[in-house]
Amino acid sequence: MAPTSPPGALATRQAPAAPRTAAIRATVPQPGATLRLVCFPHSGGGPAMFHRWGPALAPDVEVWAATLPGRAARTREPFVSDWTSLVRDMAAAVLEGGEGPVALFGHSLGAAVAFEVARTLTRAGAPPAHLVVSARSAPLTRRASLELPRDDDELLGLVDRVYQGVPEAVRSSPELRAHFAPILRADLELSNSYAYRPGPPLTCPVTALGGADDRTVTPAQLQGWADHTRGGFESHLFPGGHFYLEQNGPSVLDTVWRRVARS
Repeated sequence: MAPTSPPGALATRQAPAAPRTAAIRATVPQPGATLRLVCFPHSGGGPAMFHRWGPALAPDVEVWAATLPGRAARTREPFVSDWTSLVRDMAAAVLEGGEGPVALFGHSLGAAVAFEVARTLTRAGAPPAHLVVSARSAPLTRRASLELPRDDDELLGLVDRVYQGVPEAVRSSPELRAHFAPILRADLELSNSYAYRPGPPLTCPVTALGGADDRTVTPAQLQGWADHTRGGFESHLFPGGHFYLEQNGPSVLDTVWRRVARS
């Protein structure tokens, strides 16, 4: 259960319109919510990683989870490789989701997607109330790209060594490896192809979260997000590596709640 809304919290938003696509959907509808939190997953991830967030942040925050093409409810769609179309479609889905304030959260690849969606919404005159970026170095900071091996098993092994991010169930199952590897490869290629285009800073507050032991994102790289907003910035480190979310769930949710609730 999320903490009680602070004094002066935003008024209850209007009921959402039914989205035209499966790009984003509410994990647990909350008609009385004062804020929508739209969450974007990491490479290889899907909406399931945010299903526990909905009940945890209810009833004040309604959690929406994004689904990239090629998985879950969008399995029949081809993987996306074009950032422009991805961001355009996700931003449109956010706007279609209903009235009222919206905050964005993204982990790893999802942080870059959330950032670009925030920029698009801001240009459209509908800036988000808050952006939370997680486990992703800021644009303009040095970020090493993974050289992806052609063999799927080698790819999974590389990702597990670098990020400790391949579940044991996938590693031990040939069927799951065959299913998961193409999704992971497509997302990593998308992540590697990201190119920041200079533009005005965001107007909303930005919070950067990371794992203290993440070997792929340094505290300085997280701090670099401060250069991309004039709405205020904070950063916070949790114990753990790239997937610190898994071992710090309640603390992360509390931090996210407290940041977005005061926006």
